[in-house]
Amino acid sequence: MKRILIFITILAITTGYYGCEKYELGTPDASTIADFSYTISNSGNAPCQVTFTNKSLNAKGYSWDFGNGKTSTEENPVVTFDNPGLFTIKLTCTPENDVHYNQLVKTEAVNIKDPNAGFTQVLYYTSRSSAGGGVHMVIMNDGAPLVQNFETVTLSRPYGIAVDTINRKVYVSDYSLGVIYRFDADGKNPVKILDASVAGQELVGSPEAMMIVGNKLYWGSPGGIFRSDLDGKNPEHYINTGSAGPEYPLDMQYDPVKNKIYLVNDKVDYPGGYFSMNFDGSSILEHLNDIDGTAIELIPSENKVYITAYGVIDTPITENGLYLGKTDGTALSKIGDFGSKATWGITIDHKRKKLFWGYKISNSGQDGKIIRSNLDGSGQEDWLTGISPHAMQVAWIKL
Repeated sequence: MKRILIFITILAITTGYYGCEKYELGTPDASTIADFSYTISNSGNAPCQVTFTNKSLNAKGYSWDFGNGKTSTEENPVVTFDNPGLFTIKLTCTPENDVHYNQLVKTEAVNIKDPNAGFTQVLYYTSRSSAGGGVHMVIMNDGAPLVQNFETVTLSRPYGIAVDTINRKVYVSDYSLGVIYRFDADGKNPVKILDASVAGQELVGSPEAMMIVGNKLYWGSPGGIFRSDLDGKNPEHYINTGSAGPEYPLDMQYDPVKNKIYLVNDKVDYPGGYFSMNFDGSSILEHLNDIDGTAIELIPSENKVYITAYGVIDTPITENGLYLGKTDGTALSKIGDFGSKATWGITIDHKRKKLFWGYKISNSGQDGKIIRSNLDGSGQEDWLTGISPHAMQVAWIKL
C-alpha cells in the first residue's frame, strides 16, 4: 500500500510539472530560413544574367554576396556575370524573430560556363593585291601576329566578311564580282554559294556588308538588305528600302541586346548616312545625316559604336578618321586616322580589350596596315604591316 501511494504521488507531481511547463511555453516564434533558387540566361554561358528568386521564410531583410564583387539588398536581384567561373552565392537574412533555430544563411555555388572552351580566337581579314583578292587569318595570342592564308579563290574586291562560329564557317563577299564564298574555319574547302551571274542568284549583285544572325546569312546590296540560307539557298530581298535610305549598306552590325541593325550607307551613288532599324526593318532612323561611312563596329552592352568615315562638310563628321560615339550617333569623338583610301574593316579583341582597324594608302598596294589600340583609341601601334587590309572580324571558333 505504501508503494502504491508513493507511485501515485510521483505521477501526480510529474504530470503537474509538465502540464505547467506546456502551458507556459505557448506557441513558439516562427523561425527564419534563408532559401533561394535561380535561373540563368544564355544557356549559362558568360556573359549572362542570373535571376534569383527569394524563397526565404519569415525574413525582413536580405543581404546578397554574389562572389564576383557585387552585392545587393534586393529581395529578388538580377545579376550580370561577365566572366566564366564557379561563384559562391551567399544569402544572409535578417530574422523576424530572434530564436535559436533560425537558419539565416544559405550558400550555393553557381557555375558560369566559358562559351569559348575548346575554341580558338582568330582575326580573319581580307586583302587586295595586283594579283587579286585574298583571305587570311591570324591566331590571336600575346606574340607577334603570324598570317595564315586561306585557299586561293578568284577575288577582286572582297569588302565583306562574316563568321559563323556555330557551324565553323567564314563567308566572304566580293563587291566587284558579285559573289559570296564560304570557307571552313581553317580556310580550307572554299565553295562559291552565291553568284550574281547565275540565274536565280541575281540578288547578290555588288554585295558589301555581311552578317550572320541565327541560321541566315545577310548582306547589303543596292536596294537594302538581302539574305539566304547558310548554304546560299533561298536568296531573298529581306528589307527592301526602295528609293529611301538606307539604299545600299556598306557595313552593318547586329545588336542582339536591342534586336536592331546598325549600318552605314553608300555615299557614292546614294545620300550616305548612319542608320538603325529594328531587325524586321521597321522604325528606320537616320542618326547621322549624309556622312560618308565605310565601316562600323558595336559594343552593344556599352551602347557604343565605332565608325570610319570620310569627312563631309556640313555633317557631324567633317574630317577623315575613326570615330567613337553612342549608338544613337551622339557624343562622337575622333580617336584615330585612316589613310588616303577607305577603311573597310573594324573589329574588337574583347579578351585583351583591343581595337583593330585597317589603314590603306592605295587600293591594292602592299602599303597599308592593321592598327591596334586600346578601346578608346589610345596606345596605337602598327600591329600588321605591308598589307592592303579590307574587311575583318575577330571570332572565337573551333578550328
